[in-house]
Amino acid sequence: MRTTRIYLDNRITTGKTLALSNSASNHLVRVLRCKKDSAVTVFNGEGGEFSATLLNENPKAASVIINSFVDINRESPLRIRLIQGVSRSEHMDTTIQKATELGVTEIIPVICERSANINRERASKKYERWNQIADSACEQSGRNLLPAIHQATTFEKAITEVSTDTRLVLDPAAAKSINDIKPDITSICIISGPEGGLSEQEVNTASDVGYYRIKFGPRILRTETAAPAVISALQTLWGDMG
Repeated sequence: MRTTRIYLDNRITTGKTLALSNSASNHLVRVLRCKKDSAVTVFNGEGGEFSATLLNENPKAASVIINSFVDINRESPLRIRLIQGVSRSEHMDTTIQKATELGVTEIIPVICERSANINRERASKKYERWNQIADSACEQSGRNLLPAIHQATTFEKAITEVSTDTRLVLDPAAAKSINDIKPDITSICIISGPEGGLSEQEVNTASDVGYYRIKFGPRILRTETAAPAVISALQTLWGDMG
């Protein structure tokens, strides 16, 4: 049975009627084809979710009545921060979507040497879109807490401001692999590059401030594949996908 979930960026109170935004109304009525009296789950990213009922089929101004609160947590015990080299639009969108579905806690987009034709100002304009992608991924995957999506920043600034149990930088030339990471970790940060990967200087800079170089298998993965693949492995080893 399909569960229809909608993210609402406002306060939610049991027993109250909430008017949905134009985009949420359109998504429910036109895209998902929900009918009046359909059961809907709503959440606002603050934890838990609410059961609700659709009151009308207006694709521009639908509304729901909030029935009850369900205190359910689907977050992983492993906190994962992803420092992601900004890539081309469709690749970056895919990375954010899949990383969110897989339970990443925080995504920090960074401008790398090989972030072709992208500067910090241009990448910052994509901030709203990246958040919308994460919101939709939470709707789809059942997450009730939103990952923190940062404004694009410099590589050097991002790597020095993260404090976690373990910090990794993906490097196909590294001697160690994910199997060499110490057990029983609760938080981890990974750096994944854009198209073309991280430069040697970027890898060295990360290594100098305490990031362990690791390779991830014998094959070179595309930028939109690398981070989600590593997150899946981390969740299997220390998270909730084992």
